[in-house]
Amino acid sequence: MIATPRALAACVWACVAWLPIQQAAAASFDCGRARSKLNRVICSDPALSQLDQTVWIAYGERIRSLTALQYVHVRERHLLWRRSRGLYESTVEALTHEYTSHLAWLTHPLLGLEGRYERSGHGSSAASLEIEVDARAPSTLEARGLATTPMAVAWQAQAQPDPHADASSALAARGQGIRLRMRPRLLGRLPPVTESCEFDLVFSADEAILTSNGDCGAHFAGIYARTLRD
Repeated sequence: MIATPRALAACVWACVAWLPIQQAAAASFDCGRARSKLNRVICSDPALSQLDQTVWIAYGERIRSLTALQYVHVRERHLLWRRSRGLYESTVEALTHEYTSHLAWLTHPLLGLEGRYERSGHGSSAASLEIEVDARAPSTLEARGLATTPMAVAWQAQAQPDPHADASSALAARGQGIRLRMRPRLLGRLPPVTESCEFDLVFSADEAILTSNGDCGAHFAGIYARTLRD
């Protein structure tokens, strides 16, 4: 049977109407009800729509393995990303880059270590750590420290887990410990102390122990507990 022009037109419109349903099944929301410009752009591209769903699933899976304080940190970062995605660039290419970067962050093996840590038990000498994962490298952390002694002394370093390091310690014995060794750069000193200074960080759950092989770390050594950012 030869299809009439009216039948062909009906077929075309049926196919067009069918596409959003397929895309809606791939996104984390119903594309059939997409109203915002951002959601319409996501639904316009099957690959981006699928990536939206993948990020949603990855977030749900990741938070199930976190402690309560780790969850608060990851949730805040994730919600901030959701509010800011597509804020300046809303093309498919730009959004795909934003989604891919966020997915790399969500699935980073060391994401549970990210956050702020405060030292306790050192009298008036306060110290803190800021740990962030590098989404571009699955085994890399960016670490920063600050202590008041009574003047402020700061350091920063890039670290990776040492597979050959002995992770046995009072802290690691409480749970699954991970040890990082790094050569920090003490800010404000010229030249930077790198050859004779090394920090040892052992993490377990919501705590970390920092030790040093020299005087350069005396202001920072101690036990740190995870805390919420202000």
